[in-house]
Amino acid sequence: MTDLLSQPGMRLYAVCAAVLVLKMWLTGNGTGLLRVRKGVFISPEDYAVTGRPAATAPDEQVERVRRAHRNDLENILPFLVVGFLLAASGASYGLLWWLFVPFTLARVLHTVFYAAAMQPWRTLAFEVGNVALLVATLALLVRAW
Repeated sequence: MTDLLSQPGMRLYAVCAAVLVLKMWLTGNGTGLLRVRKGVFISPEDYAVTGRPAATAPDEQVERVRRAHRNDLENILPFLVVGFLLAASGASYGLLWWLFVPFTLARVLHTVFYAAAMQPWRTLAFEVGNVALLVATLALLVRAW
């Protein structure tokens, strides 16, 4: 592992991956904390334990954070695989920096903008990350071919 992290591109990947996983962890746990704080759960047994009647409608703030987390699962998990393989392939540090850093920043901002209901910023952040992931995937295909 030390040999892998001696490569600048792998170190960059490791930092970006750690930031993204931490962000996903915070978003996932944030959903749970919001549910508890607001008393809005997803399962009947959760209401039974609290002695509260089941909510008649979902809470929009809880749902926003949950949707941001789900969007992370759909975008960050592919990045973790593609990014690792691209960094391990020996791609140039400059290319990796221009793909990994904007992707990471875009995903963090996407969650902030999603939770705060900030359009068009949410879509712009999503698209920056989306393009970075697409280019990284294409670069990996070119290197692997």
